Amino acid sequence: MKKDDEIKKLPFFACFKRNMTNIHSLCPSYIPIAVLYTLMERSMPFLYMILGARIVDMLVNRADQTEILAVAAVMVGSRLLMELIRSATMRILSMRWQLVAHRKNRQIEAKAMQMDYDILERNSTLELIAQADGNTDKMGGMGKYLLRTLNLFGVGGSCIGAVVTMAGLFLVTPAQGEGAVYAFFASPVSYLLLLGLLLSSIYIGSKCEAKQGRIRYSCDQIEVRSGRIYWFFLDLIRNYPMGKDIRIFKLYDVIRKKGMEARGDIENAQKQAIRDTQRIGALAQLAQNLFIVAVYAYVGIKAIYGMITIGEVTKYISAITLLQAQIGTLFALLISINTQNSYLDSYNELMDVKNQKYEGTLPVEKRFDNEYELEFRNVSFHYPNSDRLVLKNVSFRLKQGQKLAIVGANGAGKTTFIKLLCRLYDPTEGEILLNGIDIRKYDYDEYIRLFSIVFQDYKIFSFSVAENVAAGPTFDKDRVIKSLQEAGIYERVLNMKNGIDSRLLKDQQDGDEEGIEISGGEKQKIALARALYRDAPLVILDEPTSALDPIAEQDIYMRFNEMVADKTAVFISHRMSSCRFCDEIVVFDAGQIVQNGTHDSLVADVGGIYHRMWEAQAQYYV
Repeated sequence: MKKDDEIKKLPFFACFKRNMTNIHSLCPSYIPIAVLYTLMERSMPFLYMILGARIVDMLVNRADQTEILAVAAVMVGSRLLMELIRSATMRILSMRWQLVAHRKNRQIEAKAMQMDYDILERNSTLELIAQADGNTDKMGGMGKYLLRTLNLFGVGGSCIGAVVTMAGLFLVTPAQGEGAVYAFFASPVSYLLLLGLLLSSIYIGSKCEAKQGRIRYSCDQIEVRSGRIYWFFLDLIRNYPMGKDIRIFKLYDVIRKKGMEARGDIENAQKQAIRDTQRIGALAQLAQNLFIVAVYAYVGIKAIYGMITIGEVTKYISAITLLQAQIGTLFALLISINTQNSYLDSYNELMDVKNQKYEGTLPVEKRFDNEYELEFRNVSFHYPNSDRLVLKNVSFRLKQGQKLAIVGANGAGKTTFIKLLCRLYDPTEGEILLNGIDIRKYDYDEYIRLFSIVFQDYKIFSFSVAENVAAGPTFDKDRVIKSLQEAGIYERVLNMKNGIDSRLLKDQQDGDEEGIEISGGEKQKIALARALYRDAPLVILDEPTSALDPIAEQDIYMRFNEMVADKTAVFISHRMSSCRFCDEIVVFDAGQIVQNGTHDSLVADVGGIYHRMWEAQAQYYV
């Protein structure tokens, strides 16, 4: 990723081609409509410039009134038609502009959802997503990028048109007058001097615009970085579930302080950027005004000496000032497009992120007997950007229909074991096998459907009860009810206003609908119902009841064991009593399996970790 305070030097046309391809893919009709709009907008000034000058000369020369009215009618009619087309296309463009932005946001969301989990959780990835989301809306977003690009071609056409229009001004006039002033303005020296002033004003303007672009880009990157921090702390204040802790522990001041520090960085950067751009802009404006004064003097003197007509005065002044403005705009657009290329680069960089996990294609055998055997074979693992092994040379076989308990202190590697089993990560060393085949060779979607999992940090969403259980907008009503009954939460749901269609939680509501806040234990049971609804052959409970007391946790584990009697199940806990019913217990310590066996055999091993943990927790058991 590029540094925040630098504009990345990119191949201009390569970026242009890719960004235009992106815009076309987001909304194919946007480009032709924008082309028509730009054509109408750029043509109108020349309509007035040429026909207006023609009308002035016709009036001075006392041309036939009918001819004058005919030219005026053509000018007004053409202007009206072009304005109607321009206005219509502008309204369509505004809608397409919003559509491009909306679809771009959906692409970013989809990309984040489809990333490998180990890539998504990296700070660099989260920063890149924030940059792609924020930077692509800078300078008007992709919609404005297209209009700038079309304006670039339009400005080029305007410059050519202005040069052709003003060509007569620079023709050397045969010396028919007298005096040094007349001779000077009739010679090539005068228009070479004017051309030098034009180029000087353009050069100064382009340099100032480039400097302003760098200032704006640097400021915007500070906004993206500090804005992410600011909104994080602001969301904490507005987060309903966190409201209790914030109030009890008086956290408002520290949250506000940290949020305002980030906001202060943004405001300071904005103030400095405004000061710097205004100072630089004043210099560019001065150069432009000096040139305009010179143009009026040059054309006026030529008119006084009769070198040009009155109609040509208006035409040439319009053409020269248009040329100066358009060339300045040309450089400004080039710089703006190049700057926006850097903004859009974060979007392209995000879209180019490739999943590193091997994508297997082997279908998982469909077995009605649920005979799936999993094996860890010499597995070691460390997280990205860390060399510390979380699992060390773990070997273990999980047999079909087995009830396995994994216990150990916090940080022993229990949850990492499950993440590897579910292929959220791949092993650093060793392999994991399903029925003797490396799980990386299986189609991931098919492989993951083998599991029903309730993680310790499970989530209940602001959906209906049924949608939470089914994990989707469509569901089998009878299966939802059965899962809720087995999880022991159906009676509570029946007492809700809309039964299984009742909306949960208060953090996001529709209209006047009031979300139902439920207790931690009720949330846990709905999470268990979700696992039951999936009806997968392998079920995993990763300490989802850790907030409960040991007796309540043991009760839930015992009942859940009965619900999945015909399935392979893994129960993770740091409490021994919750897993006494399991066929086998595996004890993790410092990333290694240090003991395994039945509850009775492990308790009998007086020198083992399991015995020490059992004795330490025995006061809570019945």
